[in-house]
Amino acid sequence: MRRTLAAALVLVGLLAGPAAGEGDPAARVQEAVDRYTEALHTEDRDARLAGFHRAEQLFAGVAAAGIRNPELYTDQGNAALQAERLGSAVLAYRRALRLDPDHPRALQNLQHARSLLPEWVPKPEHAGLLDTFFFWHRTLSTHARQTGAALAFAAAALLVAAGVRFDQSTLRNAAILPALVWAALLASVWMDPAAEAREEAVVVAPETVARAADSPIAPSAFPEPLPGGVELRILETRSPWLRVRLANGRDAWVAESSVARVDGS
Repeated sequence: MRRTLAAALVLVGLLAGPAAGEGDPAARVQEAVDRYTEALHTEDRDARLAGFHRAEQLFAGVAAAGIRNPELYTDQGNAALQAERLGSAVLAYRRALRLDPDHPRALQNLQHARSLLPEWVPKPEHAGLLDTFFFWHRTLSTHARQTGAALAFAAAALLVAAGVRFDQSTLRNAAILPALVWAALLASVWMDPAAEAREEAVVVAPETVARAADSPIAPSAFPEPLPGGVELRILETRSPWLRVRLANGRDAWVAESSVARVDGS
């Protein structure tokens, strides 16, 4: 709780400007902090949940106005979690991690939120081996990686051509290094987190029935509805339906209105 409020107050300081009003982001963040604090000390359950929900809405409003950073999204997720809106909380944490994949509070709180889901719900695993090996691909823009890959490929080709032209095996062997750099950068572009985020989504409805086909009369794909907070990947859109894939590889169709994309589109 203290860390949540402290982070929000720091954000207020960063956003503070000469004027404070209805449209001032700093004032809205301060109001969100106030609503969150009031809700913490509210005994009535309904009023408490409403207070946390209002704080969540205020944090979300600031983000919608264009002020996006991992602290803001994490605070929004914490307010949503306190309001018992698990889907919105998971979505906010995922958006925080899209901006900063190593943000400690967002990582810790996302893991906690996932633990609140039913046992049968498949949950994403931690970063895979390739993502760990290519950790640096998060620090370079897609354009920089594409340019680097092109230069590395050109260097490898020139070394091979020179080795063949002058019959020098040393030159041909030297082409291995730029070739490896080319392959690594190409893989990094393929694993672009922004591209992945465009396909990733979270169930934000309290629950939604996953269907075997894009029809309201199609049989259910699972014995129980998907609860809010389930993370999935969008494979196909047939409005108002989406074909999605869960973390365990199972595919299903869900209503487009029941999910929200991580990238906000």
